[in-house]
Amino acid sequence: MDQANRKPEFRFEANEYPLGPGLRLLEASAGTGKTFALAHLVLRLLTEGGRQISQLLVVTFTESAAAELRSRIGKRLEDALTGLESFQHQSAFNSPDPVLDQWLLQQGSNSSKRNQWICSLLEALEGLDRADITTIHGFCRRTLRRQALESGAAVDPRLDDTGAKLALEVAHDYWQQQILALAPQHVRGLQHAGLSVENLAKALLKVDGDPSLDLDIHLSNLQSSHPLVSQFDNYLQSCWQQFSDQWKRHGAELDAALSSRSADWRSLGAQDTKPFSPKPKKDRCDILTRWLEVLSQDLDDSDHSFVPSYGTIRDQTLLKDYFHPAVVCNVARRCGEVNPAPLKPSLQKSIADLCDGPAEQVWTHALHWGINALVERRRRRGVMSYAELLSALDPKSQTKVTNQPHCDQQAPWLDALRRRYRVALIDEFQDTDPVQWRLLEQAFAHSPDHLLLMVGDPKQAIYRFRGGDLNTYLDARSKVDRIDALIDNFRTTTKLLDGLNQLMAPGLRRSNLGCPPLTARSDATSLPLPLGVNPLQLLNLDDATHSTGAQPASLSSKTKLEEQIPTAVAHAVLDLLQSDSCNLKPADICILVGRHRQAASIREGLALAGVPTRLVSQGDVLNSEAAQVLQRFLDCLARPAHSSSLRLVACSALMQWNTQQLADAESNGELDQLALRFRNWATNLPRLGLMGCLAELLEGRTIADLSERGRLLGDLYQCAQLVQEVIHRQGLDASTAADWLRRQRLQPVDPASDDRQPHSDVAESAVAVVTVHRSKGMEYSVVICPYLWQVPFIPSGPLWRSGSESRWCVALSTGWGKGWELAQEGQNAYLQEAERLAYVAITRACSLLMLVWARGSKQEGNPLISWLFGPDAIDASMQDLTSVRMNDWLDSQRVEISVLPAQLTLNKRHWRAPPPAGELVLGPIPQRLLDRSWGRSSYSAWVSGVHRNDGSASSDPLELEEGRDRQQKNPETSPNLQGQSAIDEAVVSSQESTWSEQGPLAQFPRGAGAGDCLHRILERLDFCKPLQDPNAVMVIEEELRRAGLDINLRAAVQDGLERVLNTPIGSVLGDLCLNQLHEKRRIHELSFDLPIAHQGKVLRSLDLARAFQLDPMARFGETYAKQISNLSVWSRGFLTGSIDLVFTDSEDLAEARWWVADWKSNWIGRRNPDGQVAACGPFHYDEGGMEQQMLLHHYPLQAHLYLVALHRFLRWRLPNYEPERHLGGYVYVFLRGVPGAKAMAGNSLDQPVPGLIVEPSPLQRVMFLDRLLEQGGQ
Repeated sequence: MDQANRKPEFRFEANEYPLGPGLRLLEASAGTGKTFALAHLVLRLLTEGGRQISQLLVVTFTESAAAELRSRIGKRLEDALTGLESFQHQSAFNSPDPVLDQWLLQQGSNSSKRNQWICSLLEALEGLDRADITTIHGFCRRTLRRQALESGAAVDPRLDDTGAKLALEVAHDYWQQQILALAPQHVRGLQHAGLSVENLAKALLKVDGDPSLDLDIHLSNLQSSHPLVSQFDNYLQSCWQQFSDQWKRHGAELDAALSSRSADWRSLGAQDTKPFSPKPKKDRCDILTRWLEVLSQDLDDSDHSFVPSYGTIRDQTLLKDYFHPAVVCNVARRCGEVNPAPLKPSLQKSIADLCDGPAEQVWTHALHWGINALVERRRRRGVMSYAELLSALDPKSQTKVTNQPHCDQQAPWLDALRRRYRVALIDEFQDTDPVQWRLLEQAFAHSPDHLLLMVGDPKQAIYRFRGGDLNTYLDARSKVDRIDALIDNFRTTTKLLDGLNQLMAPGLRRSNLGCPPLTARSDATSLPLPLGVNPLQLLNLDDATHSTGAQPASLSSKTKLEEQIPTAVAHAVLDLLQSDSCNLKPADICILVGRHRQAASIREGLALAGVPTRLVSQGDVLNSEAAQVLQRFLDCLARPAHSSSLRLVACSALMQWNTQQLADAESNGELDQLALRFRNWATNLPRLGLMGCLAELLEGRTIADLSERGRLLGDLYQCAQLVQEVIHRQGLDASTAADWLRRQRLQPVDPASDDRQPHSDVAESAVAVVTVHRSKGMEYSVVICPYLWQVPFIPSGPLWRSGSESRWCVALSTGWGKGWELAQEGQNAYLQEAERLAYVAITRACSLLMLVWARGSKQEGNPLISWLFGPDAIDASMQDLTSVRMNDWLDSQRVEISVLPAQLTLNKRHWRAPPPAGELVLGPIPQRLLDRSWGRSSYSAWVSGVHRNDGSASSDPLELEEGRDRQQKNPETSPNLQGQSAIDEAVVSSQESTWSEQGPLAQFPRGAGAGDCLHRILERLDFCKPLQDPNAVMVIEEELRRAGLDINLRAAVQDGLERVLNTPIGSVLGDLCLNQLHEKRRIHELSFDLPIAHQGKVLRSLDLARAFQLDPMARFGETYAKQISNLSVWSRGFLTGSIDLVFTDSEDLAEARWWVADWKSNWIGRRNPDGQVAACGPFHYDEGGMEQQMLLHHYPLQAHLYLVALHRFLRWRLPNYEPERHLGGYVYVFLRGVPGAKAMAGNSLDQPVPGLIVEPSPLQRVMFLDRLLEQGGQ
C-alpha cells in the first residue's frame, strides 16, 4: 500500500488521544476545529502529560495565526483552571464546550492531582507570553539566538525588510556592470529574449526566497565569478561555429524533412500544419543559406572568426519560428504526436543553442552573480533574509560543510533543541517546505523521548509561491506512526454541507487527493431560503449569454467575461440584501477574488449599486485614487499660476467640470479666479491647514457626489490628514508637501504602516472583498466565488522550479526537450494548486455559497470542471462543457445545488441601509471637568513652553512618544535661541588657549536632522572597534543617507566620532574613555516613563525650581533655579524620555558607579564678517561656552531628570542598590568640540576637557526630584 496515500486509521478524540512520544499526523479538513484541538492537546500535555509550557514548541504559518493560537491556548487554560477550581470549591461551572466538560468529569475528581494541575496551569498562564508559540521563522530566530556558539550564526539576527528593494538594486547593478559592458547589439538580443532589470529582480526574489531549491549550475558555461564581457563573445562564437558547420552539412536535409513530415501529418488527417507545408512556396533553406553568405561577406581581412551579434541572430525569424526544434515539436503535438522529437537532432539542437543558449547562459550567470551579491550585502549590513534563517539551521547545509555522515555531528544545535523541547506541535503542516521538514525530522522525529505532532490538510496547500511543497507533506505522511482525522465540521450548516459533500465527492483529481465527507456539527443558523432553493448555488453566465445547450460559434474571451462579472455579482448581492426572508447585512457577505485587479472591479460594481465594501488586505491609502486627486490639489497650491495644473484640478473629482465648462472658464475669466483662490489658499495654508483649504473648495453638491462614489471621499480626507500631519511635523510649505506626497506615491512603503491602511476599508457594515489566499482561516455567512471558472495564470519562464530535481532551472524555449518538461511540470503544479485554492474558497461559507460558472475561451483545466461535469471531463474542451452536460452530471450525482441564470442587464437598483431600530436617546453626560493637566510630558516639552496652565500642548508627537530630544534647531530660526550669536562671540573673545579652532565636525550640518543622524550613528556603533571597521563604515553611510546628508561627510564623521570615543573624560572619571566601554558596560537609548503626581497635586515650574536651591556646592544652583521658575510647567501623568547612554566607570558592575551621558551637536564657533562659519573646534568649547549652552537649553534640568530615571532603574534592577555608592553623575558630550586623545597628550586630566561637562550626581536634588515626581507639587 502507498504509505503517502493511506487513509487515516483513527477518528480524533480530544480526550483519548495518546500523549506519549512518537511521530504522528492529525488531518483536519476545513472547518473541523484544528485550532480547538491543538489548544485542548496543550491543556492535556500540561496536566496529564506533566509537561511545562517551556517544553512545548508550537509552530504555525503566520504571525497572525500564532497570535490567535496563543490566545486560544490561553483561553483554554483559563477555562480549565476555572473548572478545576470549581471542583475544588464545589461551585457551579458553566463549561464552554462538551469536550472540556468531559475532561473535567474524567480528570477533576482526584483532589491531589487536581491541586497539582491547578499549580501547573497557573505557572503555564504566567509563562504563556514567553512560550514558543511562533512561526517557523520566529522559531529559527530564537534558536539562532540561543544556540549562537553551536550554529556559528549571529547572536541576534536582524531580519532584512528590504527584500524587493535590495533585489532591484542588485539587478540594476548587474545590468550596469555586466550587461551594459557588452556590445549594444548583444544587449538588444538579450532584451529580445526577455532579459530586463525588472524580470531579473523578480527572478532573484524567487530564488533567494526558497532555500529548499538549489540553482542549476550543471549547464552553466559562464562563470559568475568572472566578468560577463570576457566570456560572452567566446560562448556565442562556439554556438555560431557549431550551427554553421551543422547547417552546411544538414540544412537541406532538415528543410526536406520538414516538408515530408508535414505531408505525413496531412495524410493522417491533420488540418493545421502551419508553418510547415508539403509544398512550401518559399525555399527557406536557400533564404537562410544566403543570409549566412551575406553575413560572411562582412568579414574583414583580420584573422578573427566572424560572429554576428546576438541581436542579429534573434532577428532571424527562420531560426526561431521555422527551423527551431520547439516549432517542430509544437506542430507535431497539435497533429496528434505524443512524444515528438527533433527531425535532425544535431542541427536543430545547434539552432536552439544559438537562439536560446546565450540568453540562458546570461540568465544563469546573472542569477548566480545576483544571489552572491544579495548574500554579501546582507552580511555587510548584519541582517538575514527569512530563507537564510532557515538555511542557517538546515541539517543538509551543515552536512555539505562538514561532509560527515551523521547529522547530529553536523548540526550540533539539534541536541540543544531536543533538551529544550519535549513536544513539537506543527500547525498548517501542508505549507511546510523541505528545509523546515528536514530540521523538524532530524530534531524530533527519530527520538524515543519526543512527540512530534503535525496538523494539516493537504487540500489546503496553497503557498507554493512561498516554498510550500505538497510532496514534503506526503513524504512526512508516509513516515508517521499514526494518522488521525477530524471529521466533524463546526462551520457549515447541515444543508450546505450536504451539498458540498456531494459536489466534492470526486475529490481533487489533479492533486490526487480525496475529499472525505464531513458531519455537520455547526451551530450556524440556516438561511430561510425560498422553497426549492438550495444554499449551494451556481450563477451560470453561460445560460445568460447562450440558449440552453447551444454551441456558440466562438466562446467569449476571458476579458469580456470579466467585464460582465461585476454586474452579475452586484445583482446577486442586491437580491440577497433586499430579500425579506434572509435578513442579511453587508457584513455577512464575502466575495473571494484571485487578484487585486478583480477586487477593484467588484468593488466598483458594488459602489455603483450603493453597497459598501471593504478590502481585507494590506493596503496603502496613498496608492489610492484619492491620493492622486489630492496630488493635483497640492500641485495647484504649489503653482497657482500653472494653467495645466488648474485644468487637471478643475476636471478632477474635486470640481467635476466638463469640457464645455473648462472651455468657458478660459474665456470668461473663471479659471483666473480659480488661480487667485489657490494663491490665497497657499498663502493661508499655515493658518487654515490642508483640511481647511479642501473644505473651502468642496461644495455641498460635490461632497454629496463624492460620498456616493464609494470610498473616494473617506480616502481623500484620510490622505489629507496624513499630509497635514507631515506639514505640521516637518514645517513644509505647499511645494514641499506636494513633493513629499509624490515621493510616497511613486516609492510606496511595503508594508504600509497602520496609519496608512485605508480607513474606508473599515466600514461598520460592508461586504468583504478578500483574496482566496488571505481568506484562509476565515469564515463568512455568505460567500460568493466569481472567478473559479478561470484557469490560473501559467508563467512562461525562463526560470522554472524543478521539484523532481529540487533545483531552479533556466529554459527559454518551452516547446521541446528540458524546457518542455519543466513547463509541463510547472503547468501541472499551478493547475493542482488552483484546485486546492478552489477548495479553500468554497469552504469559507457557513450558510450560503454561490459559485459563478462561465465558459470562457482557453479556460480548459479550471478547477470547477471536475466538480460540475465529472472527473472524466477534466481535460475536455470548453466547447464541450455545455449547460446540458453539466446538469446531467449534477443530476446523476444528486448534488443539491440550485443553478441560477446570471443577470447581466444594467443595474438600476440602489441599496439603502435600513434605518436603525429604536428611538434615539441622549448619552451619558460627564459630571466633572476634564483634568487638562494630565498627559504625557517630556523635558523638551517643558522647556519649550508648550505646556500652559490650561493644559494645552502642541508637542511634536515624537517627543511625547519616543522621548527623543529633538530641540536641536538652527540658532537663526529658533525662538528659544535668541542671543546665540552674542554668546558665540562672547565665548570666542574670552578664550585664550592652545586648543585647535577647527574640528572635523565644524562644517557638519546643523539642525535636528543632522543631530539625530549623529545620535543614531553613536547608538549603532561598537565603541571598542575603530571607525574604519567595515561595519562602522556601513553604519555611518546608512545613517547619512537616511538623513539625506552628503555621503562625502563620512570621513569627517569618522574623525570627529573617533575623537569622541578616544578622549579621556577627565574630572572624577580620570582617564576613562568611551572606547573602553564594551557592550556589557553600556546601555544605549534607555527609555523611561516616570509617573508624575498620580496621587498628588499638579507639578509646576516653581516646584522644580526648589530642587536646584538644594545642595549649594553642586553646579547650576540658585541662579538657575530662578531661570526654571520662568518655565510654564503644569503637569500630571507621565514624564517620558530616552537617555542616550548609560555606562559604568568600572568592570565590577556591583561596585561600579553608573553614569548618564548625552550627545549634543550644538554649534559654538566663529563666523566671518559675511556671517559664514569660519571656525568651530575644541578652542570654542571651554567651560564658559558650554555652560552657557547648558543654561540656554535647560540641559541641567534634563540631566537631573535623567538621573532620577537612572536612580529608579537601578533601584529596580541592581541588587543591593545604594544611590550614595552606585549613582555616578552625568556627562554632556558636545560632539563638535572634543579634542581627541592625540590633542590631550600632555594635558592634565584635572583640568576641564573641551567638549565635556562632567558632574557627580547631586544626590539631594535627585532624591528631592524623585519624591516630587511621585508626590506632586505643593
